[in-house]
Amino acid sequence: MRTWSLMHLVALSVIGITCGALFAGWNLIWGALTPLFALVLPLQYLLLAGTWVIAGPLAGLLIKRRGAALAGELIAASVSFLLASQWSIDALFSGAVQGLGAELVFAIFGYRVWGWPVLIFAGAASGVGMALHDLPLYFAGVDAGYAAALAIAMVVSGALLGGGGALVLHRALRKSGALGVIGA
Repeated sequence: MRTWSLMHLVALSVIGITCGALFAGWNLIWGALTPLFALVLPLQYLLLAGTWVIAGPLAGLLIKRRGAALAGELIAASVSFLLASQWSIDALFSGAVQGLGAELVFAIFGYRVWGWPVLIFAGAASGVGMALHDLPLYFAGVDAGYAAALAIAMVVSGALLGGGGALVLHRALRKSGALGVIGA
């Protein structure tokens, strides 16, 4: 496996810190609008939850090294936690399972395949991590059918916003020339 350079570590830090700051902003919006979302869109609002999983697929895609997806999501979760996430220390556990989902997908493909199907799969796997973490903790009292619908919403959102969002950001960063230094 290829080694990590200082530029890869710097890029990973920038990705994680930037996504963590975005997560913190999204946390505020989510917290303020959840009652409205739950009233108007009782399930569909979870289709926006994939916003929290973008750091893993994006870090994996940009760095293309073992551990980048997990580390990117953990850094982002740490920044979110340090910026007073309403989920407190649980943000770190959530980030770990979400990052692990993306990391496993990249490992399955040997860290060599980076097209849109892999990114969508990585985002979906991050959504599976989100569902495995969130359902027993935050939705423990719901019936099995509703829990399944929640899980599906998280996986779809992870695929579209996490994986698809990472692909869109990668293309924009490549077009800007910002990725030349890390060869992504």
